[in-house]
Amino acid sequence: MSYRDIRNLIETLRVLGYPNLVSMESFRSANFPLVADLLAWLSKRFDPDVEIPLEIDDEQDRVKLIRNVAEFMAVKGNIRLNTKRLYQADGYAIKELLKVTKILHEALLSNLEQGDDENIDDVTLDLRDFDLSDKISELKFSRQLAGEITTSGTSLYDLLGKEIDLKIARHKSIARQFELSEVEAGIKEAIKSINQEILDTKQLIENVAATEASLDTKIEKRNVEIGRYEKRLQALKKVRPAFLEEFTALEKELEELFIQYSLRLRCLNLLEKQFTESEMAQIEKQVNLSLPHIQTIPLEKMDEDDIFLEKADPALERNGASNRHEKQPRATTTTRPHKTTQDKESTKAYGSMQPPLIGSQSSLDFSSDSESDDIFLDKDEPELMQSDESLALELAPAAERRAPSGRLASSKPQDSDDDF
Repeated sequence: MSYRDIRNLIETLRVLGYPNLVSMESFRSANFPLVADLLAWLSKRFDPDVEIPLEIDDEQDRVKLIRNVAEFMAVKGNIRLNTKRLYQADGYAIKELLKVTKILHEALLSNLEQGDDENIDDVTLDLRDFDLSDKISELKFSRQLAGEITTSGTSLYDLLGKEIDLKIARHKSIARQFELSEVEAGIKEAIKSINQEILDTKQLIENVAATEASLDTKIEKRNVEIGRYEKRLQALKKVRPAFLEEFTALEKELEELFIQYSLRLRCLNLLEKQFTESEMAQIEKQVNLSLPHIQTIPLEKMDEDDIFLEKADPALERNGASNRHEKQPRATTTTRPHKTTQDKESTKAYGSMQPPLIGSQSSLDFSSDSESDDIFLDKDEPELMQSDESLALELAPAAERRAPSGRLASSKPQDSDDDF
């Protein structure tokens, strides 16, 4: 590091337009952030689209930064930088930075000189002076040349990477002293190996010819066999088997049987469906008939003095005797014949021991003509008649026991309308 190198670097950075101030004492000690900033700024001056990450917190990030900048300068500017000196970031890094700044400074000066030499009059400039058709061939040639330059550059870069190993081998071969006898023996060995390779190649060629002839004979045999098989196939096609007519007849019969089978199968499925529907309708009808429709049928002929008993409401019984409807017989002046115990026993009761289904209707409300007609249509009617008769026989003794209590009238006076 010298004072002159530091001064030249600072002046070139000032001419190139570096935005930050760089002092003479900046490189007395290691200053890696400043070196990283300079490298990123110089890379932007070469190519504005390049992206150089400025992450320098970790050692790996710093090494990656130096490596990326060195590769970029080698590809774009053909500048070989010493990465070890750049990583030191002290006075030794100034020489590496000067390599880059010197090229940029020379390019800037050349552009300024060309700008002074070329005095172009904008007023006299006309687009008709340019003929783009003549430049198309040059454009194609320039594109082809650019592709060749990139390929040659990559191959050159690979060869330069191998130069270290090749240089060591080259120096070893140059430093070695060969004797004439050894050289002659090596040449004879090489000639012998080449002659052996030539003999092997000739033998392979001869073998190929022999195999080619054998393959040709095999192909001819195969062709003859194919012709013979084709003739036999044509002869077999012309022959008609004896059982073919019978087979066609059976095939037609099978088709007709299949049509009949499919038709009967569809009919069977339809009948099964209708049968299941009728069973469901019968079950629904039996369920509807099993509802509690109870009607008592008198065993003897009904007369005017039949008594209808209804089950009293529990709420009315709790309210007391005031809510009970009692009908007392009135005194009469004429003598009427009283009914005997046999007449009382002949009276039959109608009703049900269960509470009414809707409102205050009694069991007599369900004994309409339409419902009785529906009931008599079913085959289970004798069972209902037997249940009704047993219920009427059970209610008759109860009516006789309740008559003396006074709550229900035992009999109705005859000719009660004559009193009015």
